[in-house]
Amino acid sequence: MIRSRAARHRARELLKMVGIKNPPVDVNNVAATLGFTVLQFAFAETTSGITFIEGNVKSIGVNQYHAPTRQRFSVAHELGHFLSGHESYDNCATHVEDRPIWLDPQNRQETEANEFAAELLMPEQFLKLDVAEHGLNASYLAKRYEVSEQAMWIQLIDLRLASQYEKT
Repeated sequence: MIRSRAARHRARELLKMVGIKNPPVDVNNVAATLGFTVLQFAFAETTSGITFIEGNVKSIGVNQYHAPTRQRFSVAHELGHFLSGHESYDNCATHVEDRPIWLDPQNRQETEANEFAAELLMPEQFLKLDVAEHGLNASYLAKRYEVSEQAMWIQLIDLRLASQYEKT
């Protein structure tokens, strides 16, 4: 897996800048701090979110049919693209015939935006404390952080917090 320490660092710096000290992160407030308006749209099922920037107008559109947890992740993901300086990206999966998918720049941008989003919504420093206090209860943690259980498990595994509690 491609890991982006830079993306995680950007998320941590943004959390400090906005003054967030505990979960859940108000991602719409974070977006507003950066000058974005978050709007819901009737996108096709395959589109989770898009970023629109023209002049001084900055918007993030999220799929109104997706679960609120997915919408939150989509906003954070789009902010990750913006703060990572990804100039051109879309919601389409890419496949490059002559090299592995993980070498494709588009895939690297998506991975980086996902890691930014995960760290923004489920910061490592918060999760470490919560796992130490509440154990590996992904359902509880997902509710506390207002993310899906799947996103929580991925973050717990990526941060290697799940492995320390596997043996009970």
